[in-house]
Amino acid sequence: MPARPLRRGAAVLGLATALAAGVGLAATPGIAPAEVAVQADRTAVGFGDIAVVYQVGRVDAATVAASEQVASATGGWSTVGGTGTLHVRRIARPGATVYAPPDGYTFPMTFAAFAPETLGWLLGFGVAGDASAATHPAGVVLNAASAALSGAQAGDTIEVETRAGGRASLTVTAVVPREHLGSTEVVMTTDLAERLGETRQTRTIVWGFDSRAAVDAAFATTGLDRRRDIDIARSWDAPDPDSTLSTLDIKRLLGTPWYLVGDGGNSVSMHPAWREANLTPTRVLLNEQIPVRARCHLKILADLRAAFADVAAAGLGGAIDVGNANTYGGCYTPRFARESWNLSRHSYGLAFDTNTVDNCQGCVPAMDCDVVRIFRRHHFAWGGNFSRPDGMHFEWVGEARDQLAYPSTYCRNTPATAAQLDPQADPPPPATIGRAALDLRLPD
Repeated sequence: MPARPLRRGAAVLGLATALAAGVGLAATPGIAPAEVAVQADRTAVGFGDIAVVYQVGRVDAATVAASEQVASATGGWSTVGGTGTLHVRRIARPGATVYAPPDGYTFPMTFAAFAPETLGWLLGFGVAGDASAATHPAGVVLNAASAALSGAQAGDTIEVETRAGGRASLTVTAVVPREHLGSTEVVMTTDLAERLGETRQTRTIVWGFDSRAAVDAAFATTGLDRRRDIDIARSWDAPDPDSTLSTLDIKRLLGTPWYLVGDGGNSVSMHPAWREANLTPTRVLLNEQIPVRARCHLKILADLRAAFADVAAAGLGGAIDVGNANTYGGCYTPRFARESWNLSRHSYGLAFDTNTVDNCQGCVPAMDCDVVRIFRRHHFAWGGNFSRPDGMHFEWVGEARDQLAYPSTYCRNTPATAAQLDPQADPPPPATIGRAALDLRLPD
């Protein structure tokens, strides 16, 4: 589905060729430190607030039309975009491999794709040269935070596996600060994404509107905010206790996973050396009183055990279906997320499932809310408030989430402070448009 015309004005900023922050990038162990090779002036543009409409599965024509209606009613613009995961075999530069997993395995890099005429607006910088990443047939923009993990720099080649089982080479035309790209690692045009076989549009974006209140009213008129398969994120939203880590931040905190894509792109096998270094050897006992056993990432084990200890201390052990967790639940299951080609968080061993029968994906969750809040306190988000509810699912996020006041549909944190929910309180500053527009919400 091509991007629809922008609602307002034709003077759309282009995407620059040589845009980079003049800073050195941290070295990956065993790899020489990398520096951004190309320097250029960057013109930052302030865009104010935005709203992003996420849809479970492929964004449909009704959602695109409704988003355009919101933009039209509020004096703004709208566009559509796609997101997903690239499965990377290696990053190279002439005569050298910069970073690669062993034995032909791959590692994930998340991407976002938009029409060329939209990219300048979304990334927040102006034209800097005649050629640009938007017109380079295989050019992509790389997040500086992602580049720091691999030692990549402008001019390098990213070699990826495609859905059809082939290989493709992408050229890094620019390394851009994270403040412009948020958690998205690679940005490309929709044309390039389609040539890679990544054709699914996953969200619409509305920005440049007159006021927050006008946008809220316009969304209410369209009915988008009442659809169960739709989630609308606004740059002025309060922090959501059940938001999850990006793939970029998971790699930063837990390390980069190595895996093999098999069975015509339908299966995942984690590298034995990665499993040995990052996972418990087998299922281990998490709590004596609640005898759940699970194989999990080593770095989440202490938080998971602390959550179970508090559940037991609160007398809530009966809320955990131990037999179900030991049979159908647990942490580590290497696979792609449902209805996607994105690596499941269970492949990392950082998500824990339990009570699967009563909390099927897409069903109204039946998890005990006191248990949910205990897990939030011990650094887990809960899947019951995902766009497609997943009440069985707890996912490690590395920080306490039980004190965030947020109007969650299910299992709100309590008690909420008045200041956190006071509509008269000072609003948060507008978000960087690129960060909010491009951040991914990948299903599990």
